[in-house]
Amino acid sequence: MEVSLDKIKELPLEELLGMAIKSEIEARKFYESFAEKIDIEPLKGKILWLASEEEKHEKMLRKLYSSMFPGKEVVFPKEHIGPELQPVAKELKGSQDVIDLIHWAMKAEEIAAQFYEKLMDIVEGEEKKRLMKSLSDMERGHYYMLRAEYELLLDWEMYSQMMHIGP
Repeated sequence: MEVSLDKIKELPLEELLGMAIKSEIEARKFYESFAEKIDIEPLKGKILWLASEEEKHEKMLRKLYSSMFPGKEVVFPKEHIGPELQPVAKELKGSQDVIDLIHWAMKAEEIAAQFYEKLMDIVEGEEKKRLMKSLSDMERGHYYMLRAEYELLLDWEMYSQMMHIGP
């Protein structure tokens, strides 16, 4: 089951943090798997960097969870963030094309940024709000980094096709 970004205010914060941690774990695994498919070393390095960033986000969220719910194990709900992410997850699983994978990863980062923006409105206390704002900003940064790579790959693909045109 997916939870719409518009309805997250209806869920308990503990559950939302569990969703966030779960999504960071899944994002890290995706980037690690994606990196294995890439032959272009500079791009592979950037994708592995994103995996390490998602791991850092997971640690930040676990620390927040522990401070808010001391002694409790993180419960990973069955729900996922937003039906908005459903087509993204489906496309990411089915695609082998690097350009397609980057396109769908961009969409996932955009949804993650929106999720953290909404969490910022739910959490109480300036420190927690700053953390959510920071996570949202970082996810947006990931989006823009992926977008730059996406555009470079599109230009390179077009250029390489043009080089094969002729007599």
